[in-house]
Amino acid sequence: MHRFRNILLVAAAGLCALGGVLWFAFALGASAPVEPSPEGIGGKTAAERRGAEKSRRQKSVRVRERSRVREASAAERARPDLADALSDDEVKMSPKFRALLAEIQAALDADDWKKTVALVQKLQDMGEWPDGIPAALHKAAIAALRWFGSRTAPELVGFLGSEDSEVYGDALDAMMDALSDFDIGDSERSSLLLGYLKVVKDADAISMMLFELNNMRPTVRAETALAIFESGNEVAINALMEELSFYFGDIDDGIEVTDKASLEKYLEKANQMYKDDPDLAESDNDLYGGSDALKDD
Repeated sequence: MHRFRNILLVAAAGLCALGGVLWFAFALGASAPVEPSPEGIGGKTAAERRGAEKSRRQKSVRVRERSRVREASAAERARPDLADALSDDEVKMSPKFRALLAEIQAALDADDWKKTVALVQKLQDMGEWPDGIPAALHKAAIAALRWFGSRTAPELVGFLGSEDSEVYGDALDAMMDALSDFDIGDSERSSLLLGYLKVVKDADAISMMLFELNNMRPTVRAETALAIFESGNEVAINALMEELSFYFGDIDDGIEVTDKASLEKYLEKANQMYKDDPDLAESDNDLYGGSDALKDD
């Protein structure tokens, strides 16, 4: 079995219809509306649904702040030491592997992510790739890529071809780190997720990856989900279908997102919401836009 990090997906409240009165606002920052009957969709009131959305957003903010603290103390983090790989018999016996490992370590020590990527690409272009490469060298290369975050995500995907479960697990963990990197904005996160789903078919891994929809603004989240429906990845489509109400239960306008068609309606409402409320659009850009958005503040 592959090694994955456990993640707890919280069940979210369903949507309920408003009896003749539409309420169109996000829970965060909304004023108190007239409460609908509790006999709506899923038996939940608008207040309960707003509370669920507020909780989801607050969790995203907490995760974002933890990421900022981690990035602020990056200088104190231990840079990966790849020396352990030199003790591997297969690596020691190959001058070619030893030399490449030394080059990767030097690029890592110089904080040169472009050189590190080029060296890993060189590794992946070898005739021995993937399973003729010692697992220790695989793991060292993954550790080096992981240090540089989302910038090295495409190269990490290549390691999923290894038959070694530990190599596969290390690569997947590093991919998840890149995907959850709050230094990137939600548009880049979306592109990264959709790129992963072109090659990842494991249901557990996909469920973890889909959780990053929580870290996208409503419009980007909906556009990403619609792209997943068109991706041809049936595992991802099925996993998304099971959690649609969780990821798209935050617009109080009588919309119950249960399929692609209702998701398209959700996207229309979200786009209109930002047009009607530029302040909300700006605040969501600050929340989900990554480091570039924060620099603009």
